[in-house]
Formats: sequence, C-alpha cells, structure tokens
Amino acid sequence: MDRPLVVIHERRGYWAGQLRARLHDRPARWRETRGTADLLLAASSSPVPIVILDLGDRPAEVLERLVRLSVSSPSSLVLALDPGDRPELRQPAREFGASAFWPGFAPPPRVAALVDRWLALARQRLSRVGRAALPEAEPDPADPMTLLAT
Repeated sequence: MDRPLVVIHERRGYWAGQLRARLHDRPARWRETRGTADLLLAASSSPVPIVILDLGDRPAEVLERLVRLSVSSPSSLVLALDPGDRPELRQPAREFGASAFWPGFAPPPRVAALVDRWLALARQRLSRVGRAALPEAEPDPADPMTLLAT
C-alpha cells in the first residue's frame, strides 16, 4: 500500500519540524514546499495528498495557490493555518478548497492530531483508489473458461 503524502507549504520550516517530530512513526511521505510550482508538483504525486498551508503574512498569495491546488488535486485534504487570525479569510479559504481552517494560534499537538486523523483517512482512500485503478484482465483466448466468464 502506498503511504499517504503530507505536503507542508510554509515560508519557514516551523510546521515541518513540529509535525514530523510528533508523527515520525506514522507511515507517511513528507514534502516541504515554498513556491507554487513546488506545491502543485508535490501534491500531484498522490491521489489524496494532505496539505498544510500556512497563510502567514501573504494570505492573498497563498489563497491563490489554494485555488490552483484545488483544481489540480481536487481530492486533497487541506488545512489552512491563519496565524494572523483574520476572520475575513475563513470563508474564501473554505470556498477555494480548504477542508479545515485554523485561525490564530494553532497548538502543534492539536494540529498533529488532526493530521494523524487525516493520515488514516488518506490511507483508507488510497486503498480504494488502488483497487479502482486496477485494470480488468483481458480474457485469455487459449483458456475457454475465461471466455465463459465474460
């Protein structure tokens, strides 16, 4: 089974350090991104990426990235973190594809608990995607029993 992907998009490595330290024993792949292209490329490497977006001091720029992410990876589980606690960002973030929005101070243990729940959800979704993506076997003309099955 493929391990879920966690993409942490932030200007500094704060959340990467906090989450990896708390969830290091979970089966997950970790990617850190800073720019739009890196974010979209990283998220595209999984059918169900978990994305942590820190809106930081450039919320308009990050919300634009969220829009692009929701188009390119619509099955993403996205947590938008707004350390500036700007209430006017909640609704646009949700409309643009954030699964959850956290205003103000986000306690790392609680964020890690949410990501941990999402890891279990992503594993479940990945197992379904894996089964659905398997091609059906073509009948073998040399074996008449397979032809009867079709």
